[in-house]
Amino acid sequence: MTRRLEVAASDGVPLAVYVDGEADAANTDVRNTGAPKTDVPSTVLAVHGYPDNASMWQGVAELLAGSHRVVRYDVRGSGQSGAPSGRHGYRLDQLADDARAVLDEVAPGHPVHLLGHDWGSVQGWYFLSSPQLTGRIASFTSISGPSLDHVRPWLLGQLRAGRPMPVLRQLAHSSYIPFFLLPVLPELAWRSGLLDRLLGSPRGGQRQLSARQLPDRQLPDKLHGLQLYRANLLGRPARPQPIEIPVQVLAPSRDSFVGSQLQLEAPAEFVRRFSGLTVDAGHWLPATRPEVVAEAVTAFIARVEADSSG
Repeated sequence: MTRRLEVAASDGVPLAVYVDGEADAANTDVRNTGAPKTDVPSTVLAVHGYPDNASMWQGVAELLAGSHRVVRYDVRGSGQSGAPSGRHGYRLDQLADDARAVLDEVAPGHPVHLLGHDWGSVQGWYFLSSPQLTGRIASFTSISGPSLDHVRPWLLGQLRAGRPMPVLRQLAHSSYIPFFLLPVLPELAWRSGLLDRLLGSPRGGQRQLSARQLPDRQLPDKLHGLQLYRANLLGRPARPQPIEIPVQVLAPSRDSFVGSQLQLEAPAEFVRRFSGLTVDAGHWLPATRPEVVAEAVTAFIARVEADSSG
């Protein structure tokens, strides 16, 4: 049974948080006593992308909850969470503060295994080197969202090596981004339903999905989340930092927005413990094939925890 609670972000924005798994009651004792427990299952923190909310993870959470504690939250501006008053409230440093506020409430005594999709994965890469979250993340599983700091070095590396085709393919995948950066027009396109038809959804090519499996997207999710692009894509990317936290990438082979080559190659030189897997799926992998995600996350967590205990 899912437990819902509300957590206040550092700027006062309320965040809706959802906790699944039988270990929830045991873990809440950690906050009360201040002493971490060693006999509770691992916690998975799942961060959704755009234009979704935490319902994107419903199928994955149901599969993981039998053996893990699963924490999801509606990213600010989506689902049942509040929205900041301005674009600055969507910057990555504030989003890292949001993740810290959630973890301080539901998992203060131990690091968690991070799982991200799309913009949730973009956030996740930032979290790995964010001072707000030092020591809070045990591993990271990334799906369809590169580090903003890795994209430029990868693109330049392809061009310097005389391989323009991967660059051209990725630019074609990302051709919607300049439109999202424009004022007013993207909002009008969402309100008219045009972007729903052009960009597709988890239902595309997966007619067997039930209504329960489909993310419960709302128009405000689509409108507010445009600020993620406008607040974070126009600045100069930082110099990539070495990453010591174990990372696995699940790269959908038919992703219409982030090519699998970028997902698998761009982080490899910066992550010391890196593994990648190509999955036969489209961009909305967590909704269309939740069993694949749950199985990969479970196996990865087991390897990471075995390595850390050995």
